[in-house]
Amino acid sequence: MARDCSSCGRAIDDDARFCAACGAPVPDTAVDGAGTPGKRLGPAIIAGVAIVVVAALVAAVLLYAVGRDRSRNGKVAPTPVASRSSTASASASPSPAAPGYLAAAVGRQADVLGAVAADGTIRELATTIGPRFFHIAYSPDGRRLAVVAGTWKLRQLSIVDLQTGDSVTSVRISKPAVVGVDSVAWLSAEDLLVSAYTTTPRNQAEDGDLLVYDVVTGTVQPLRDSNGDSLRGVQVSAARDGSRVAFVTYTDQKVDENGNATALEQLNILDRFSGGVAELGSNRAYLDVDARRFDAPLISPNGQAIIFRRAGSDVGTSYTVMNSSGVTLMPAKELLYPAGYAWDPTGTKVVFTGQPVAGNGAGKAPVSFYLFDTTRGGAPKVIATYKKTAVQDLAWSPDGSSIAWAAWDRSKYRSGKLYLMPASGGDSRRLADWAIMPAWAPGAEGTVTPLPTPSP
Repeated sequence: MARDCSSCGRAIDDDARFCAACGAPVPDTAVDGAGTPGKRLGPAIIAGVAIVVVAALVAAVLLYAVGRDRSRNGKVAPTPVASRSSTASASASPSPAAPGYLAAAVGRQADVLGAVAADGTIRELATTIGPRFFHIAYSPDGRRLAVVAGTWKLRQLSIVDLQTGDSVTSVRISKPAVVGVDSVAWLSAEDLLVSAYTTTPRNQAEDGDLLVYDVVTGTVQPLRDSNGDSLRGVQVSAARDGSRVAFVTYTDQKVDENGNATALEQLNILDRFSGGVAELGSNRAYLDVDARRFDAPLISPNGQAIIFRRAGSDVGTSYTVMNSSGVTLMPAKELLYPAGYAWDPTGTKVVFTGQPVAGNGAGKAPVSFYLFDTTRGGAPKVIATYKKTAVQDLAWSPDGSSIAWAAWDRSKYRSGKLYLMPASGGDSRRLADWAIMPAWAPGAEGTVTPLPTPSP
């Protein structure tokens, strides 16, 4: 059975998702976790849904405009506000609206941005953002997705508007002239903190300009401290309300007589209300072997604690938790084969994974999920253990009920499977195939009914 492409008029198969002639997406086909096309709606149902959707969108736009006007008039900026003389430009391309559950990197190459519904159904949102994804994050209001993707030396920022369902914005910042992006963190529903490079980085120890990008107006301003100085750094993360920002800076780069490069690395937290910057620790990083102490710091949603890992190879690591004053809450936990970590919505519990160090030279030991409670202290406890599993990343649901995690395809190391685990640990339920890097939509409920045996 065939039909015509709405873009070029060529005939296409009934179950095709893209036109073979022009590549245009077929908007009325959904794909589930196993790649099975969903059923199409009849014309009468489509017309009825269209009327409801249009009415809802009009109401949402009016409410958002009123709310934005009120928030702009009554909002107190936590940091000194610079003049909005910097600019950013954008290019747009079509994108369907997303269901409010999980976003992820999907497909066999994990090079497509997708939305994963609660039943495991996957809908492609954008196919041209890749080839590799580094970060996916919902805005606090769930209206947008910020995506950092590209190559190691040339990461780019895209903003996907999920309310209008018709734009993928490739952000191009011209003042300063940005050539790449290290990392991003939402400070509010409209303000996105960007660690941006103005020259192509040569190694892992080059700071970016810390810029606040307004996703509505497209303007850019520097992130400043209490002295009004523009801040620089990389690997940014922010508290849920944007009040505190964690980042790493590198200074005092040197090359010894043998050509080995080093730099002084510092872990910092900015209090955006006072503008004060606190240094939580410093360390000499050895760049030739990528040995760094403060790798990928992640501040808790309440801004009271921070977890980071030590980098030294792609196998060994340690995880450390500090409070926002630099006091160690969890001493370094040595593990092998590191993955991501995630805070619970209260910001008091954090989960991370790894394999035991002792007697594990081949890396074939079971992987364990560890939970550390900052209110109780002590040693982290194991809440789940799986054999023959390589964990890629973690995300804690907004309602606190479950943890989404991705298992790599161990044979190809390209994509994998998404699982849901109860927050208390135990067995996991497979949610979707060919999807990694989960990011929860704000307000999503992650309730899980565990299977009787582990599914990984």
